[in-house]
Amino acid sequence: MKFKLRPYTSLGVDKACIPVTMRHEEVISELCLETPEIVNAAQQIMQSLNSSRDLSDCMLPGCLEDITREDMEIVLLGTGSSQPSKYRNVTSIYFDLFSKGSLLFDCGEGTLGQLKRRFGVEGADDAVKKLRFIWISHIHADHHSGLARVLALRRDLLKGVPHEQLPVVGPPQLKVFLDAYQKLEDLDMQFLDCRHTTEAAWDAFERSCGPSDDQSSPSSPTISEDTRISKTCDANATLFATGSPMLSYFKQTNVLADHSMAFPVLTKLQTVLHEAGLESVVSFRVVHCPNAFGVSLQAAQRSNRVGKLIPGWKIVYSGDTRPCKELVEASRGATVLIHEATFEDGMLDEAIAKNHSTTIEAIEAGNAAGVYRTILTHFSQRYAKIPVFDETHMHNTCIGFDLMSINLTDLPVVPKILPYLKLLFKDEIVVDESDDFVEDIGAAAP
Repeated sequence: MKFKLRPYTSLGVDKACIPVTMRHEEVISELCLETPEIVNAAQQIMQSLNSSRDLSDCMLPGCLEDITREDMEIVLLGTGSSQPSKYRNVTSIYFDLFSKGSLLFDCGEGTLGQLKRRFGVEGADDAVKKLRFIWISHIHADHHSGLARVLALRRDLLKGVPHEQLPVVGPPQLKVFLDAYQKLEDLDMQFLDCRHTTEAAWDAFERSCGPSDDQSSPSSPTISEDTRISKTCDANATLFATGSPMLSYFKQTNVLADHSMAFPVLTKLQTVLHEAGLESVVSFRVVHCPNAFGVSLQAAQRSNRVGKLIPGWKIVYSGDTRPCKELVEASRGATVLIHEATFEDGMLDEAIAKNHSTTIEAIEAGNAAGVYRTILTHFSQRYAKIPVFDETHMHNTCIGFDLMSINLTDLPVVPKILPYLKLLFKDEIVVDESDDFVEDIGAAAP
């Protein structure tokens, strides 16, 4: 789009370069002309979807027994890395729990716009209003820079309506950003450090609430091992002591976390989880940057039609990471693992240098943990429309796209669409090396 200043007779917006809006029927017609076999492919996909909804798969995990389309749906709002591109926005995942609320994991720039594209303007407002909590994996901008806009919208939508502040769980550096921003406008939220939601920290919290005679007071619960200062360090050492690495406060991963401040927010989060039909949300450290985390979300047990107890589903999100044992252990028995796959298999050196994963590494992590389905996301923007992948290793895996919605009832059929994606993008599975600068910028991020 251009705006002309001269000549004065042409003053205004020049719309000559704006593409003509195409109707849905025209898009389908053009696609069928370019790829005639897409018609049969679409019919086969619909048959697979319909057959999957009876959930007759003999390998179906127990948590999907009698599952309905109103239980949970994963909406990938952004599946690209570093910076937005024409086809992929940066990272954000929306979990729709329908009548029980919703969750947001990571919130890169443009997340609110993606919500509006997926649900419409009014639907996006509803999606934001029913948020139960937001979880942020690490401090890099492509994972949190859309957060303030979402929080501000929620504040405005609920103005004058009785409500509670929204819990935001994130790395300690995020609190500095949010505190600074709230000097400009109130965001109506409560911050909780990811370090307070590790498995060890939750155990310490439970002990502090338990009916023990020697329990710690709620104002100072027992300090977990995850947040305890390393015993190998000299208690009198300072930042400038001999042998001490000169790391800023927020790059130190062994800094003592303030549990007394976290106690009321943890109590509230526990209530929120119960109301949303969830059993737990557990953060765990991953290998990316200082204070980078992944997360495990466990649903509560439920009863089927005959009163039998069915285990709750489990979703694990890797955040940004190299392959690590913490992620594999957290993913044991998961229903879905959402794993970053920034680079293709032939770019292992780049993945190691930038603390990311390749496609095969993400798939192997899911296989090692025995997850039911692995969803790949956070692709380098060098892969314009579809990443480079080897289909032979992806029998339990699918490729994520922006605005893709994956209902729990559709999980059995998810891997079956890969051949059709290759057909749809047969001329697009190429690498755009001109976007390498985007990765360089991402690597230089704090």
